[in-house]
Amino acid sequence: MKVKNNFVKIQNGNKTYVRKNMILDTYITRLFKAQMDLQHSTTQLASCYIKFDTPIENVQYDTVLTQDDFDIMLIDSGTTEIIGSKKFEQTTERNKNNVKINYLFSNEGLFYANEEYLYSNDFARFDGRKITAIGFGFGNTVFAFLDTSNMNIIVNGNEGINITREDILQSDGICYGIDFPLHLVNDIAYYDFSVTQTHTLIKKAQLYSVGFGNTLGLMEEEYLIGDVQVARDDNSITFDLSRAKKVGHYPSENLHLGFYPTMDNSKYLVFKYRLYQYATDDQEFYQYTDEYYTMSMPNENFGNLEIKLKLERLWLNGYFWMEWKYSCNSKQFEWNAEYHQ
Repeated sequence: MKVKNNFVKIQNGNKTYVRKNMILDTYITRLFKAQMDLQHSTTQLASCYIKFDTPIENVQYDTVLTQDDFDIMLIDSGTTEIIGSKKFEQTTERNKNNVKINYLFSNEGLFYANEEYLYSNDFARFDGRKITAIGFGFGNTVFAFLDTSNMNIIVNGNEGINITREDILQSDGICYGIDFPLHLVNDIAYYDFSVTQTHTLIKKAQLYSVGFGNTLGLMEEEYLIGDVQVARDDNSITFDLSRAKKVGHYPSENLHLGFYPTMDNSKYLVFKYRLYQYATDDQEFYQYTDEYYTMSMPNENFGNLEIKLKLERLWLNGYFWMEWKYSCNSKQFEWNAEYHQ
């Protein structure tokens, strides 16, 4: 899985500043758990935090930041519109392996400062103050951080402020059975949104099984996650599988035609996801459906396999990367994902 912040754009008056932010460990952990567990802390990015005058110093990737570290909080424009269903349709681009998301924060609606909600005309009280840091997250929890202390951004209170960001969440696998990799945006995509007499429901996806297949999207060997999982921590899960190489003939080894069309042995490593319904008005309501989709990626390894999916940050050529690592015996096949600073 790849998660990339394309840019953060700050527009204040007639001035525009563009940077890339750092993504904190808090967000990495949440992204991993959101694909594995029904009950998980949200990965929805709905708040923008602004710090004035003094820098927030010594922020590392394992630093835990909260709303209290900043002075004001802007709320993502449109998140309250039909609990976000239209917003997702209007602010994303989607295909078989990625989702691109655009966020907009401004002082045009309500914003929060000094333990009270303020209106756009109240923003003028911050005129002339220097923006030293910007954060992004949900509620009291910060997921991403941008140090702006050396950018000389001075608030023009009468003209307000707009802060936009664009993120891409991408899988190296290819979807089959669904339009886009829902598990990457479980808490953002209001997928199959519906209202019943008792609940407001959306569908999310959970990792269900792992296996191998010869045809894109279809499993010939399938193992439930709970049957083959041998280890898990905050950002990785490990499976042990035994897979024998077999060269068979198709459609039958008993035919005597002078030649045998031979089926390749399991070209793909396949992960299957199961959909479940979640009630946005009741965090205890979860209900599995009989709907599934798969993510397929090339694989030609056999024997006693240790398959490990891990999200981790690497330093490479000036960029921070997060990667899914697939380990197989002594070989490693890396599915890379970038975190640009």
